[in-house]
Amino acid sequence: MNLIGLFECNLDSKGRLMIPARFRRVIPPSAAEVLVLSKGKEVCLNLYTLEEWNEVILKELRGLPPGKQKRNLIRYYSDKSLQLNVDKSGRVAIPSHFLSLIGNPKKVVMIGALTYMEIWAPKDYEAIRSEAHDAYSEGDWEY
Repeated sequence: MNLIGLFECNLDSKGRLMIPARFRRVIPPSAAEVLVLSKGKEVCLNLYTLEEWNEVILKELRGLPPGKQKRNLIRYYSDKSLQLNVDKSGRVAIPSHFLSLIGNPKKVVMIGALTYMEIWAPKDYEAIRSEAHDAYSEGDWEY
């Protein structure tokens, strides 16, 4: 998958978010009906296809050695993640307790993170966008 781009999106009164058409076109039809919402490391939400979630997150968790850290990480991801159905219009309903994690915005910024999507309150994204620009400008990597 190659989820790239930035989109400003509105949430409706029920907390439903329209997945941008460009993202929907990239997601394989077999993975387009159920997405996994999770709290991101920064003040954002991450949205994965179930396939990507299983491939990356579950694989990493299963690969940890048995013990307290593994159990706690599994509990964390279980508590801070949820499967969402995509409706026929291409929308997902984001529960209010997830929206509260990013400040209950009425508008969000969705950005492609190559293999998953990030959902940000616009003010928080502007701050992290500046950090990303600085990291690119100061680094040696070019394309």
